[in-house]
Amino acid sequence: MARVNLRAAFMSGLSSTVTAQQVFTDRVNEVAAFNRSVEGLSRTLDGADVSPVVDRAQGRRNVLTLYGVGGIGKTTLSHELERQLLAGAAAEGRDDVVTVRVDLSEDGARDLEGLLLRLRSGLGQLGSRWPAFDLALASYWARAHPGEALQDFLDASPALRRASRSIGLGEQIAETVREVDPAGLGGLTGLAHRAALATYRAVRDRVREGRLLADCELFAELIEADADYETLSYFPYLLAWDLDRISHRSRSDRRPTVCVFLDTFEVLNGGADRTVERLVQRCVYLMPNVLFVITGRNRIDWADSGAGGELDFTGPECWPNLHFSNDTVEPRQHLVGYLSDSDADSYLSEALTRDGEPVMPVEVRRRIIAGGQGLPLYLDLSVSHFVALLARGGQPSAADFGGTFTAVATRSIRDLPREERDLVRTAALTDRVGADLLRAGQPNVSDGSVARFLRRPFLTHDDAYALPYALHAALRHAIREADRSLPDGWSDRDRSEVAVRLLAWLGDRLGSSADRVTTAQVLESGLKLSAEHGVFADWMARATQRLVEAGQWSELGAGLPAERVGTPEYRAVLAAVRGVRLRRTGHAAEAVGLLDGVGQGLPQGSPTAQLVQIHLAHALRNHGDYTKAAEIYRALVGGEFDAVARYWLCDYDYLNGRFRTALGSLRDQRSRGPEDEGERLRLIGHIWRVNARFDEARAAYAEAIDLARHEGLAAAEAKALANLAQTACWSGEVDAVADAATRARDLLDLVPNPVELVKIRSAEAVAYTVAGDAGAAVEAVGGTRRLADGIGYRGGHNLADVAQILIGVLGGDHDGVRSTRAELDARTRRSGGNTYWVPIVTSWIEGVPQATEHDPRVEWIDGAAVSLGRWAEVATRR
Repeated sequence: MARVNLRAAFMSGLSSTVTAQQVFTDRVNEVAAFNRSVEGLSRTLDGADVSPVVDRAQGRRNVLTLYGVGGIGKTTLSHELERQLLAGAAAEGRDDVVTVRVDLSEDGARDLEGLLLRLRSGLGQLGSRWPAFDLALASYWARAHPGEALQDFLDASPALRRASRSIGLGEQIAETVREVDPAGLGGLTGLAHRAALATYRAVRDRVREGRLLADCELFAELIEADADYETLSYFPYLLAWDLDRISHRSRSDRRPTVCVFLDTFEVLNGGADRTVERLVQRCVYLMPNVLFVITGRNRIDWADSGAGGELDFTGPECWPNLHFSNDTVEPRQHLVGYLSDSDADSYLSEALTRDGEPVMPVEVRRRIIAGGQGLPLYLDLSVSHFVALLARGGQPSAADFGGTFTAVATRSIRDLPREERDLVRTAALTDRVGADLLRAGQPNVSDGSVARFLRRPFLTHDDAYALPYALHAALRHAIREADRSLPDGWSDRDRSEVAVRLLAWLGDRLGSSADRVTTAQVLESGLKLSAEHGVFADWMARATQRLVEAGQWSELGAGLPAERVGTPEYRAVLAAVRGVRLRRTGHAAEAVGLLDGVGQGLPQGSPTAQLVQIHLAHALRNHGDYTKAAEIYRALVGGEFDAVARYWLCDYDYLNGRFRTALGSLRDQRSRGPEDEGERLRLIGHIWRVNARFDEARAAYAEAIDLARHEGLAAAEAKALANLAQTACWSGEVDAVADAATRARDLLDLVPNPVELVKIRSAEAVAYTVAGDAGAAVEAVGGTRRLADGIGYRGGHNLADVAQILIGVLGGDHDGVRSTRAELDARTRRSGGNTYWVPIVTSWIEGVPQATEHDPRVEWIDGAAVSLGRWAEVATRR
């Protein structure tokens, strides 16, 4: 409301005696409820025999919910509660009261990494030491974001940059890491990935030795767990644990007061997809020593039994104060009602004064109060309209006011010059705007008009965001409705045309070198425009693929409607993301079923159609249907994802024994970057290896290892080391295999990839066999099968079969090896790949001549007789 009043002071003329007042109409009940909630949580924590942070079975009493219709004043109330809390603390000389504010409707606000770092930034005001969280975060970051400095991530978002730099968050975390590993700050300061992994190893080893935070339950488990969002979503527990330690160390009798204000919560609990709400709820539950003040349009249903399955913590046992039966004990849920007539009159009387008296005549106030029915946003717009009439030299009368909210919005639009009317309509199309975005939407509007419009009182401003201006959501909707009755109002076609220009601007802003945070935020804005206005731009498909390749797929599209809205391209992008999510979580068959029919209705060859197809192919390949996957990859050659398709086609040729074809294609391929080049080198190594050209294979893998080390790509280095072990094993070089396996396992301990562990164990089985240690070889074959079964990796049994056949050949088990060969033959034929292993093992069982006849389609590099002759020598080396 301050913007409205400030504008009034400047618009009423040089000689005006009108005075603008900043008015907050007291929400007595809600303010009192907040104060009782702060006190009540403190009493709960002080009275607990065991801290609820540690006793996670205790019901949570740390959520105050303020819900009500749009425009009722929830956000204003939330800001006022925060202001009063901090003002009261300052008056008492307290420095242990901190707040964190997150508007969940803002782009990127629902990203779990960003949310946790904003919480950590706020808590950093209480002190710099948060060892459990900081060490866990450093360990997570080293593995989840190889080569990416944490400080770069902090600086990418304006809101996070402002919060983190205010307390020197990067340096606080770095100082904690130095205490454990004085030389290792990789991942925090941008050092090489290997240095970051060394930091993780130092933390992990001290945890295993029981020398680091042994009294923090589950700290070790979180350090050892995979570096993914599922693990990260439990890190709030570590923040709460650290906060508990601060409370115990406090010299005063009081524990710190921490309040987190989560605004616009309806974006999480107002739709069918509750994925992000589940992660946020987990955060709230695991921080029972923090008061969360949630404002939104909907009541929170966490205490209802019907929410089970979608959320982790549900029912009155988990949230005793949030159940609908509780109407007394704070903190609880409050319906934020409309202002009473007397409160509304107080606001209108005090908003504009002359010599201490209300400027608005009583009959005007009554008309506004009757029309507004206590809706604060209605009062705001009416005050703006009154100011506009004064500025034109008129004397506002009661006839100028009243009517529905849409009618008020209509008057607000009419008060604007023509150019600004188009600007407000443009602003109503999207969540946030800035001067450049407005100019993109209205390229013929003057800069002066844009500047004047951005000073209008109905726009809120927050310079923590790249697009700092916003209209209230209720006002955005009302403007669209009101616009239909205006003579120069926009048609749906007009809105779509402007939305197309906004999408184009967002795509240009993204460019090809934007970081993943910016990419995610811009894509989210684009998807919202697409859903609401039926528009689409090809850059959205490309941005989606960039985020998927960067591993940032878990939050994509969360909270957005997926059915019966937007364009077919919009729905296809969301389906592609869901397919990725299914495939990456071990549900490849479901991913195939979802994506198989999504491409229908899309323009053939469009980036979106290709996006769907590339992920359908990946899902088919994961499911073991190499043939169908290859058909799709082949169709994508020369298109949007040409390099990806060509690589996987080479892989398919390799799997099917077309070695010369694959090798020729790989030699001609141009890599997009070091990651691609490493994959190309490894695939070349595979071809040499299965042709028993072991020296060439070693050379290719060694080059891939050197490249990965130079680029700090630990995952790629681990894969190449596993392949090196798979090569050395055929010579019975147990020590060389052990060395490569140890180095690979060290890296895989940091960047897990269970498929590579299967390959390493199979290599050990072969090395033991060739070296004559049958007992160790049999044990390793069994280990290979157990590992493969544990992750559903059918290809692992092919490797185990090959090793088992070699054991049987050298041990004289003729019937056994033929039986195992039959199983290998059937399995590889079903999958459409790895069939070349059958002639290889046949060369051991029946000799080279019979082996060359087994599958004449295989393109052996040096011809069947020579290549299989080299393989036959393996069985004679012992």
